[in-house]
Amino acid sequence: MISLSLNSFLIVSLFAAGCLFGEEDFTKDKPGSADHPALKRMEGSVIVFHEKKAFAEQCVALERVVFDYAGQKILPFKHEMVEGPQTQILYRAPANAGTLEVLRQYQVDLKAGGFESLFEGKGGDESESTLDNGYDRFLSQVYKSHGLPEKIYTPLSLNKDFRYAAFSKSTDVGQTFVTIFTASNTDWPGAFGTEKGQVLTLVMITEKKGMVDRMVKVTASEMDKSLTASGRIALYGINFDFNKAEVRTDSTEALTEIGSLMKANPALKILVVGHTDSIGGFETNKSLSQRRAEAVVSALTDRFGVAKDRLFPVGVAFAAPLESNESEGGRAKNRRVELVKIVEQ
Repeated sequence: MISLSLNSFLIVSLFAAGCLFGEEDFTKDKPGSADHPALKRMEGSVIVFHEKKAFAEQCVALERVVFDYAGQKILPFKHEMVEGPQTQILYRAPANAGTLEVLRQYQVDLKAGGFESLFEGKGGDESESTLDNGYDRFLSQVYKSHGLPEKIYTPLSLNKDFRYAAFSKSTDVGQTFVTIFTASNTDWPGAFGTEKGQVLTLVMITEKKGMVDRMVKVTASEMDKSLTASGRIALYGINFDFNKAEVRTDSTEALTEIGSLMKANPALKILVVGHTDSIGGFETNKSLSQRRAEAVVSALTDRFGVAKDRLFPVGVAFAAPLESNESEGGRAKNRRVELVKIVEQ
């Protein structure tokens, strides 16, 4: 095993920081960035990272993350997965600010704006932390596991002085969730222009509402051609709410086309295959995908008169991904319903 002295470790850390953070100017806000309308910044802070996504997911933690040493696994923890338009902002706080002051400043601003507090906690030694039982488990499970960029995760990690709070607010079009993760950067000096111990604060805002449908609609004729040519077709117009198996009303157009396909081909029999992304574990998704496939079959038989003996529901969870589940774009492609033509010999 290689052993590093403190000086050697600092050299390696600074080299890694240089690779991750480059030569950007962190003395002023990142070009093109701005505060989110839902909240202001702490006076003297600088935006060092800013990213907006048209549709993304966010894990909103609602209790402590604990590793079970006996079972060698992370125990299930209360959380809510939120999907919708998302903004990520990383602020560098003024040099004299601490994590408690930063968090309290945001809390005051959010509560004044009508946000409700959902959960709050702090880091520290294993016996003191109300967020995890050590080894960056909270940051890893809540943020890194759900796509937080390495350049953001790294300077927030390895710190014992960190705090987190989650908030929500109902609006006319849905619900807005805000999480604040603020940490004293003790192990990556220089990252985003910080001095040793200077506070970095990650603010994530997700507006929970329906995704704008940008998938190309598939007609009955196009389904027929694909089933004839390749024996299968992937559909993205059949929609479900997160972790639910009820077919949403905005799926009617796709279901109508499937009904037309079955009516025009009276001998056709198909597998209706439910596919999910990898969030939530295989067994959970296996059950969910099966129930979703069954819900599609029920809709086709009840609403469009397709004989039940021509439709066979199958749920495969994330056993057949089209793209990597490591990105939201890949997960979106993997969440689908497929029709597979049954060819009987």
